[in-house]
Amino acid sequence: MGTQEYTQFSRKESGVLTCANVLIVASPAHAGAIDWNESSDALPGLVVLPCENTAAVPLDAASVASLIVLEIDPHNRRSMDRLGELKRKLPNLPVVAALPDASVALVRMLVREGVDDVVSLPFKFEELLETAADVMAQHKSRRHGAVRLAPMFAVVRSIGGCGATSIATHLAAALGERDTSGRGVAIIDLDLQFGAVADYTAATGRGSIADLMAADERLDEELVRSVARTGADNVHVFAAPDAIMPLESVDTDRMLRLIEVIRHQYSYVVLDLPANWTNWSLSALTAASQVLMVVELSVGSLRQARRRLDLFSSVGIEGDDVQLVVNRSERRMFRTIDVGDATETLGRPVLGSVSLDEPTVSTAQDQGLLVHQISRKSRFQVDVRAIAETLAARFAPGGLA
Repeated sequence: MGTQEYTQFSRKESGVLTCANVLIVASPAHAGAIDWNESSDALPGLVVLPCENTAAVPLDAASVASLIVLEIDPHNRRSMDRLGELKRKLPNLPVVAALPDASVALVRMLVREGVDDVVSLPFKFEELLETAADVMAQHKSRRHGAVRLAPMFAVVRSIGGCGATSIATHLAAALGERDTSGRGVAIIDLDLQFGAVADYTAATGRGSIADLMAADERLDEELVRSVARTGADNVHVFAAPDAIMPLESVDTDRMLRLIEVIRHQYSYVVLDLPANWTNWSLSALTAASQVLMVVELSVGSLRQARRRLDLFSSVGIEGDDVQLVVNRSERRMFRTIDVGDATETLGRPVLGSVSLDEPTVSTAQDQGLLVHQISRKSRFQVDVRAIAETLAARFAPGGLA
């Protein structure tokens, strides 16, 4: 087992990695297959260490590295154990995992193990370059006291018409009422084809989420603030595009980067998700601090909720990651299905129940208003505020969510 030192490695244009010591620990086959002739840029300090993926990582080499790229076999306990051992001994060392296939569920599991990002095997020069640079930049920001990610609550529907957008908009407003930081609450309308958040809140402004997705490298705090529409109650709306946008046209990495930038600038973030599921929308869901599944007490709603929960479980979103919000709950003495049935059927806790309050909710939305703007005593609003209080108590603003 020997080491190889290369000088042909750097991030194009930015020079972020110019002075970094990057250690790549990979099996001899993958280490030897690295082709550094793809770039003429130079990075002093890159070390490649051929090492079987079950062998311990030499701490003398890892301790002087600024970042380590570590080949991992997620199906091999010894390979996973060496990752855990490395994180225990060098907890502040950024780690990028290298593996052949990385599903969303697997990436989520590796993140929980302390991995910062993932690259594919065999190594691709540009991917390795960009990933290493991004991870180094993130760690540099954390060391310099950058604002941490805001708690993010993703609202998903069990079935069309269950009132998920109504819950999302009023939840954002209830959180905005509680926020005294001056940063405000953001609600992001990710229903790119049929989103109505801007209409429901009568938010003023002209920008949309499409403007931010098109920005790419120009995405910064100033652009984000210029696109956010102003709503009531300290809420800033990132509206769906005016024109219907093909869901498959969305780049997952770009969407996740956009969400992260927004989370750096607000006290709380609420996502209103589309009814149809894609790789990018599931990836956005995995980043949430809490997923709220809006259900109604009907057979159709609970059946579709079960199907969605099975989908979420397949990408690693399980257990208390998803909690139920029962919408249009009626307080009747005799009923076929009650809140307890929802919990038992879906195996998820009920975060809160929201009272049926028609026609108040419909009247408010038709006018582009929130319910409390036309009825301060609405039971609907009281119930949503209770959910907001629970979430605020559980997820403190400014904490890494």
